[in-house]
Amino acid sequence: MNRALIYTLLFLFTFITPVMAQSDAEALLQKTVSRLEKDGDITALLKIDISDENGTNSYDISLKKSNAGFYAQEDEFSIWFDGKTMWRGNDFGYGIEEIYISELLAEEKGRFDIIRLLKEHKDFSVSSTGNDNFTLTASNPEKSVEGISGITMRFDPKTFIIKTIRIIFAQEFGNISANVQVIDYKPDQKFDRKIFTCPVADYGNADIIDLR
Repeated sequence: MNRALIYTLLFLFTFITPVMAQSDAEALLQKTVSRLEKDGDITALLKIDISDENGTNSYDISLKKSNAGFYAQEDEFSIWFDGKTMWRGNDFGYGIEEIYISELLAEEKGRFDIIRLLKEHKDFSVSSTGNDNFTLTASNPEKSVEGISGITMRFDPKTFIIKTIRIIFAQEFGNISANVQVIDYKPDQKFDRKIFTCPVADYGNADIIDLR
């Protein structure tokens, strides 16, 4: 489950598009999401803590993202996504030893589609407690994206760059919560799109598991 949540959080930064503002809280949501869109290609360092009844697991992730894909790296795995194909390379301490390849169909992308949640926030109410945060609260968490019951984002009120994200999942999904801290954020990087495709040939000794 933790890996699935990490994918969800990474997708959050990838296909983000503007929303329509209808209240002060939604205006904050719009400005924050629009800032991400305006920034184009970004690099970010993320500290992700995922907690459940068994404790907390922490991940330090380096992220490069464009509007259509991303490359993320952590000590135990690397993920490439070019907008259609995803490669997940697992590192067991001696370099990447296995690579899973999959293609995400539209319905599969829907499992990670927090962006649709942010765009439409259907069945979610929007509120804020100041000019540096907003919260989405689900009326029916079991039917929301990945069973999300609430998302709180805090951002710089001057720049609208996201600083922290907290996601709470419904009790039926194990009382799981995820906290993301944005350690570093650099916009307008203009990446070569090749970095979002796994160089499989460079990992000649890795087992390739093609799930397409």
